[in-house]
Amino acid sequence: MYARISGEPLSADEIAATVADERCGAVVTFTGVVRNHDAGKAVTAIDYSAHPQAGRLLSGLVEEWAARPGVHRAAAVHRIGHLEVGDLAMVVAVSAEHRGEAFAAASGLVDAVKARVPVWKCQWLADGSHEWAGLPQGDPDES
Repeated sequence: MYARISGEPLSADEIAATVADERCGAVVTFTGVVRNHDAGKAVTAIDYSAHPQAGRLLSGLVEEWAARPGVHRAAAVHRIGHLEVGDLAMVVAVSAEHRGEAFAAASGLVDAVKARVPVWKCQWLADGSHEWAGLPQGDPDES
């Protein structure tokens, strides 16, 4: 199991290597890349930040998905800090006995990370403005 929140550039090859296992016939790797648009707006960069417990929560999810039937290893790394268009923001890798198990686990793990790990992004737009995404739901003025 390999999970971390990192301020350093990510290497999909290095993260995929952490899930190597001779029992497995499939390794699926997902790379989340900073794109140049979101919701019809031009994006130039993203600043990611994470709650101090994000690494612990990410580790728990990786353990959970690595324990699925037919899956033997899983890894997930989410980057924080300033990222430019084209930079890797997240890498997930899963090794499993068969491709169907590997694809399903990789997809499920990506969805779980996005839904349950407290990582937030501030998108910098081409017009010079910025907007936050991924914040907890609810009205912050109600607290």
